[in-house]
Amino acid sequence: MTDLAFLLYRSETTMPPLSDAARDLLATARRVNAGLGLTGFLHHEDGFFFQWLEGPAEPLDMIAGRLEADPRHFNLTWLWRGTETGRQFAGWKMGYSTRDDSSIMGWLVAHPVAQRERQAYAASVLAFLQERNGQTA
Repeated sequence: MTDLAFLLYRSETTMPPLSDAARDLLATARRVNAGLGLTGFLHHEDGFFFQWLEGPAEPLDMIAGRLEADPRHFNLTWLWRGTETGRQFAGWKMGYSTRDDSSIMGWLVAHPVAQRERQAYAASVLAFLQERNGQTA
């Protein structure tokens, strides 16, 4: 199997979760991701987005550039980028959760990790998103 690229980021936003703007963003992401062969999961909580995206490297790099230019995202931090042999979120054009589903902040408190250790922090964020996988739409 060909390696797939992935990225995980955290960004800040002024967009409220479950707002019309958030629903529009999610609908567009699902449509675009399906066309590009990308899958992933987005968590939106308290002014933050946490997102894992995976798929072919070229379309993923294009989406990364769009994220960096998107005014709905600021203070964007790439937590982890690389390749993998299989998808973490196969079947999702874009899974989605909010604090109403489960709080990533609460989860991180319950699963302590040194946030200054980027790889450990990124692995914890991925584990949180994986727990949401299959539990939300």
